[in-house]
Amino acid sequence: MSIDKEHLSEMNRLLAHGKTIAEIADEYRQYEYWEIYGQVNDYSFLGKKRKISNNLKRLVDADKQNRRRLVQETQNLLDELYGSLKTNSKKLASIIRVLDIK
Repeated sequence: MSIDKEHLSEMNRLLAHGKTIAEIADEYRQYEYWEIYGQVNDYSFLGKKRKISNNLKRLVDADKQNRRRLVQETQNLLDELYGSLKTNSKKLASIIRVLDIK
């Protein structure tokens, strides 16, 4: 079953804001977890953390070619996490200004 474009767009937005795929699946019960997992644009933050952890474990036994691939993949995931952190930090600063929290 294909996910409605509007729902998929909202799911990707929720992922970008820190929701896990499991949490999204709870909200969109008409879709299976694996349907959502297969169609969203990106991993959740937790998914990225797990992928990085698994890559680091695999580095120990990887040959030179696989080691380079794992390092590059891990670097890309870290760059994405850093970009999300910067974006979310700016949003949080804006919220604090609006709420005038000191």
